[in-house]
Amino acid sequence: MSSTPLRLRRVLIFTSIISSLVIPTSAWADDAKALLKKMSDFLAQQKTMSFDYQSSLEAVTPDFEKLQFVSSGKATLTRPDKLRLSRTGGYADLDVSFDGSALTVHGKNLDAYAKIDGKGTLDDLIDRMMNAGIEAPGADLLSSDVYDQLITDVTEAKHISSAFVNGVECDYLAFRTPEVDWQIWIEAGPKPIPRRYVITSKHVVQAPEYTLEINDFKSGADVASVSYNIEIPTSAKKVDLSEMESIDELPAPTGTGGVQ
Repeated sequence: MSSTPLRLRRVLIFTSIISSLVIPTSAWADDAKALLKKMSDFLAQQKTMSFDYQSSLEAVTPDFEKLQFVSSGKATLTRPDKLRLSRTGGYADLDVSFDGSALTVHGKNLDAYAKIDGKGTLDDLIDRMMNAGIEAPGADLLSSDVYDQLITDVTEAKHISSAFVNGVECDYLAFRTPEVDWQIWIEAGPKPIPRRYVITSKHVVQAPEYTLEINDFKSGADVASVSYNIEIPTSAKKVDLSEMESIDELPAPTGTGGVQ
């Protein structure tokens, strides 16, 4: 009897199957960018929309153990300059709002909040966050021109196949850039909604991934009314955003044995 554990043997078999895959290059390969542009145009046309989401962020420990941190929440936005977002995970319970003049981040688990003044659109907000070095994977999908945001630096685009995400038929697309590879599953038919989005940091040890899944997408009159102003409890302490270290999806580094 082999001494290799059963689970490891299964992984090795799966890896062998993956290495022998031949991705079709003719039937699906020509329209990946066109499908992405169709999704981008559809989202840009939605003045108001909301959706539930689940995200997972992988981290690799110094001992090369890959861990996956899962959060979920709800997003509502009104173009061009309103956003309300919640996210609850193992290390954060956040309520975020942008009303066109200020960004407010309330760490409910911290009983603290930060407020940053800055008038502008959602596109301006996303640009400011990126320029400030704030990691917000998936935020590209909220911009008014998702196509231009995502297609930058793409060196290869493929339409892999059709697929089903949570029972919804989708077009499965894969894109490559010098730094990351990313995949997206777009609902087939007249409402090209992004249903699943995966970003792979291919030059980081063990290639950790960020995954975003979108459900219960609504637009227009179907979107429930929401306030774009957060009512902050009187007990909450106002702090600088940089002081709210525990708003991340990951635990704070702990030295030996912590995540990378």
